[in-house]
Amino acid sequence: MHSWISLKLFVLLMLCINCEYVSGVPKRLFFPYGEDRGDSVLPAADDISSNEYQLQKDIVFYDATYSSIFVNLNGHLSLGTDLPIYQPDLVLPINFKVIAAFLADIDTRGTGAVYYRETQELAILERAAADIQNHFSKFPTFEPTSLFIATWDNVGYYNFSSEKTNTFQIVIATDGQDSFVFFNYLTDGINWVTGEGKLRGVAADPPAQAGFDSGEGRLHMKLPYSGTFAVAKLAKESNINVPGVWIYQIGNLRGGNIVGPDVNTGDVVIFEPELVGQTCLDGAETCSSNAQCIDFEGGYCCECLPPYYGNGQRCLEPGSPQRLNGKISGVLNGVTFDDLDMHSFVVTKDGRAYTAISRVPPEIGPHMLTLNTVGGIIGWLFALPSGVGAKNGYMFTGGYFNRTARIQYQSGASVLINQQFFGHDALNNLRLETRINGTVPDIGTGEKITVDDYKEEYRRVSPGYIRSHSDRIYRVNNVAFKYTWDHTIHYTECRHDSGRNLTDTMRLSVSRNFVVYDDNDRVVRFAMSNKIGVLTGADPCREGVQNCDVNADCIPTGEGSYRCECRNGFEGDGRTCSDIDECAGSVIACDVNARCYNVPGSFQCQCLPDFKGDGRVCIRDVQLCGNEVCVENARCVYDQEIQQPKCECKPGFVQQQSACVVVSFSCNEVEICAKNAECVYDQLEKRYRCECLEGYSGDGEDSCTKPGLEEGCNCDPNADCLYDVQRFGYRCQCKEGYTGDGASCTRIAVLPSICDDCHPNAQCVFNQTSQQYQCQCSEGFQGNGYRCEPVDCVVQTQLCDANARCVPDGTGIYRCVCKEGYRGDGRRCEQEGCNVANDCDVNAQCIPDPSDTSRYFCRCIQGFEGNGKVCIRRVVPCNEVNNCSEFAECVYDPNALSYRCRCRRGYDGNGFTCTARGDNCRENPGLCDPNASCLLNVDTFVCVCNQNYGGDGKSCLPVSDETNFLFFSRGYSLHRVTASNREEDVHKSRLLYVPDELIVAVDSDCVDHKYYWSDVFKGRVSRANIDGSDKEVVVQDLQSPEGIAIDWLSRNIYITDSGLDIIEVTNINGSIRKTLINTNLKDPRAIVIDPQRGEMYWTDWFRGGPTIEKAYMDGSNRKLFVNTDLSLPNGLTIDYTTQQICWGDAGVKKIECIRTDGVGRRVVTENAPYPFDITFFGNTLYWSDWTISGIPNINSDGGNRNENLPLPVGGNGRLYGITSVREYCPRLSNYCMRNNGGCRFLCLPTPNGGRTCACPDNIAPERCNEIAKVKRK
Repeated sequence: MHSWISLKLFVLLMLCINCEYVSGVPKRLFFPYGEDRGDSVLPAADDISSNEYQLQKDIVFYDATYSSIFVNLNGHLSLGTDLPIYQPDLVLPINFKVIAAFLADIDTRGTGAVYYRETQELAILERAAADIQNHFSKFPTFEPTSLFIATWDNVGYYNFSSEKTNTFQIVIATDGQDSFVFFNYLTDGINWVTGEGKLRGVAADPPAQAGFDSGEGRLHMKLPYSGTFAVAKLAKESNINVPGVWIYQIGNLRGGNIVGPDVNTGDVVIFEPELVGQTCLDGAETCSSNAQCIDFEGGYCCECLPPYYGNGQRCLEPGSPQRLNGKISGVLNGVTFDDLDMHSFVVTKDGRAYTAISRVPPEIGPHMLTLNTVGGIIGWLFALPSGVGAKNGYMFTGGYFNRTARIQYQSGASVLINQQFFGHDALNNLRLETRINGTVPDIGTGEKITVDDYKEEYRRVSPGYIRSHSDRIYRVNNVAFKYTWDHTIHYTECRHDSGRNLTDTMRLSVSRNFVVYDDNDRVVRFAMSNKIGVLTGADPCREGVQNCDVNADCIPTGEGSYRCECRNGFEGDGRTCSDIDECAGSVIACDVNARCYNVPGSFQCQCLPDFKGDGRVCIRDVQLCGNEVCVENARCVYDQEIQQPKCECKPGFVQQQSACVVVSFSCNEVEICAKNAECVYDQLEKRYRCECLEGYSGDGEDSCTKPGLEEGCNCDPNADCLYDVQRFGYRCQCKEGYTGDGASCTRIAVLPSICDDCHPNAQCVFNQTSQQYQCQCSEGFQGNGYRCEPVDCVVQTQLCDANARCVPDGTGIYRCVCKEGYRGDGRRCEQEGCNVANDCDVNAQCIPDPSDTSRYFCRCIQGFEGNGKVCIRRVVPCNEVNNCSEFAECVYDPNALSYRCRCRRGYDGNGFTCTARGDNCRENPGLCDPNASCLLNVDTFVCVCNQNYGGDGKSCLPVSDETNFLFFSRGYSLHRVTASNREEDVHKSRLLYVPDELIVAVDSDCVDHKYYWSDVFKGRVSRANIDGSDKEVVVQDLQSPEGIAIDWLSRNIYITDSGLDIIEVTNINGSIRKTLINTNLKDPRAIVIDPQRGEMYWTDWFRGGPTIEKAYMDGSNRKLFVNTDLSLPNGLTIDYTTQQICWGDAGVKKIECIRTDGVGRRVVTENAPYPFDITFFGNTLYWSDWTISGIPNINSDGGNRNENLPLPVGGNGRLYGITSVREYCPRLSNYCMRNNGGCRFLCLPTPNGGRTCACPDNIAPERCNEIAKVKRK
């Protein structure tokens, strides 16, 4: 193989001596722009936007329609509002509707201009249509009716800079229903990525950003390199194979995110991709500035320079704290939550990680405490390395990876956590998104949750793939519960360094776990200390840890010994450790504007209100709002009328002069009175106020106490000592029925009798001013106390609650009466609870309202969702979890407003289970031939012919040894052997001897009864008759053809070439050839086809990332088929009856199968030492093995291996290709089998009965799709 690779490189180098690398779009290929084209021009300025531009054709962005747009100088378009001001903390997503090609601090006062217009010019509409149709398979007929073109031409950066300029363009194509965007970056036209910065010395400008923001926070997308110093690569790379051009669908997304192209998106290639950037000479720019580039045989790798750490492409300074920001969404215990804010801070010098999740619903706050792994993965990412070779997560991943955690509780509850880490953003903070789904055991309010220390082993099972499994203990009120964690981590790593140990295993030690839920702030907090080291040899601590304190670590010291060492925050000899109260020390690490809280083994610093920070450093929370700073208790909002940000008081506060003060509520509106106080109406002040009860004194709100003489009162026995809120002190006041100054009180001789005649709706109250009793109408009534009439709500409409009506009471007076479903006196009405209304859904419960125990509300039971009055069973959409039957498809259901499974035509069921109509041999055994068996294929039963019989299972005929046999190669010879394994096999023989060839792949043509083989020595494909006669060369000029597959229906040959790294197709005579795939192939080997379904499959045994892939037979719709648990996938075969793909893997020594829809992967045997090629014959799998003398075989449903088939005489050496030769072709059909599908050249089948008329590599494209004319006789 190495000689083939060397030859390949030599040939390519010779071919590419005169190659030149092209990057960016030439200006002549920009969409036309300029004043001569009728463009408007932004004035030369800094921080400016256009006026609102009224569009002739609506633009659809995400799922909203807009009839106007704004052009902003700083490299972006906005919808709904202009955004002229650039700020360094403006990092996508910014919660405004933005389309950004180069969001940076652009300044045209020194050079450049910004042009924009809307156009319906037919020529450029057709150009845009062609590009969209060519790259988006779902829009083969899309025709835009309008283009909006905005061009930044030779623009400079702040401040007045003109020495370096950038040129780029945004083009929006729309038909009013769907919208697409083009980003064009000029060849050599991106020469700066950041400005000087308006806040130099305070906040530096981040590198330019490119992407999209829906404005709602949840949906947004960034282009590659956005916000990094490599953003200029946008002019060199592409998502449509044209350097500097990027196309996306931006409108009519049905609730989803921005969509990229899905066809014709190959890598940006000029001649041969592997000659560009495969050595440090060309690729060093991809390494961090704090890394070195190292060349290896297959390419280069980046490695951080000490003392920096990382994966080489991203390197961090040791000891520098790290911050992470993200969002958390999901469903936990039936409670749905979206976009919770997650913030983490890591003190990397000691591996301590702090995480806070805010806005957590109180129903699940305590339950989330057992899920500390949400923040624990950050501990692994920045764990403190201990010992030689220790690597934390950042050293593997560089901050870019996907992590899945499955948590299983003893109770049977389980949770699935998916996390995506997107690396550092423009402000150098790591970004991540988390999704949580599942249930956790119920935890009551107020119960104390703790998590024990634990250890985890992270094993790198293959390049870019890490697994970990651990058992942990959490405690509820000191009662221990066990649960298990299973992690999988996927990332991209450099595959060229063969010296890396495949089985690196790191042990993570996690201690000093801190978990708490603050129900007032609705914040979940996690904290933990993390150390990581290499797991090697026997572990003396496996038993020795029992002798250490629970707050100590067992540390191996060599030669089977160990020592106990108290963890940070504890002191002692390791066998006994006690907590250190860090907050009691003379030196506290907390900021002066923070509080210190001691916790076992550590302490917590929390900033005081109005300050922000990590507690160790707290600064006053001051943010600019436009050009002003909002005062305390104010917030910054965008005012649509004045078109700029402004400060406004927060809810609950009102502006008084230049301050925001608390809105004061009377005690009749909210309960603000102190204990031993009541709310009374003060006639003098015309308001309600709190007044202490008899015998108590105070202000009525903060306190009401029973005073004694020691507080300064020396009162008459007939007086009370009361607190005077006006004088801020105590005073004596005579009791009712007495008069005087309090120090001396005398009984009032005769009580006035006027209270004897008070109206029933009045009260007799004592007037302190007149020292007399008087009648006073009750609230809601008016009069002099002797006569009180209800206040008429027609006169004072504000008396009635919003949920009340003003209705006549039959006496001519209008009163407030609560509406049906509400309760109260009409002036205050609240909704009746479900305990009265009985209006809950049958799948809901009526439970007490936590905020008002006198009320009840409806809540859907687990498994249902809704408002409690209408509950719908929670169904996970199949576009999120593909749980449809293999005979179903996932389609959008407009009635359910979601995706649902629907059985395909010819099948019945609910979408999850679909059965063929009258085509199930389990239910109807008569469907199978007497010489066939009804076998289970994953989840459906099919008829399969028995051994020594051939057919489709419904019709099986005896197999003739003369015309049905196995055909295989032994290096330089071709042989046949019957599958019946009879000693008297007269047909077992050597068919052909070719000493100057190395035959690797073989296949047969059941139509012409010929067999084909590939020769890697001479780079060609040949064929001969079944008996070995008429040998001829069919295809030449190959390098290392290692796989061939004959399409007997379409009369084509498919070839994999690991020397040229291509997959090509040729007609059956080799005269018409076309390259189908030439990107991202490393070591392609075996290939099989399904000509009826129009799909092909191939193996790539590249040791850095082996895969099995699939694509349509025209090369389109390429996808990964199997990419896990592979090592050296060699042979590949397909059974058309059961629709199974099977392969042999020489690395893991297995034979495995999987259905063609990707379901039901299974191991057939683990007893395959070194399989090379494999084939189906009936219900049996046969394969060639480099370590076995004979042909091993096994029934396809597994079990023990059958006896090996003996080899015929006349050959030696390893066995290579093997295939089955049948007398009759499988009963399949496709569009190309008749008249070449009407194509002039190549007819290539595609799914659903389709076909592509393909143009050969040596034929002009304009002749590609010409239809062959049938001559009339």
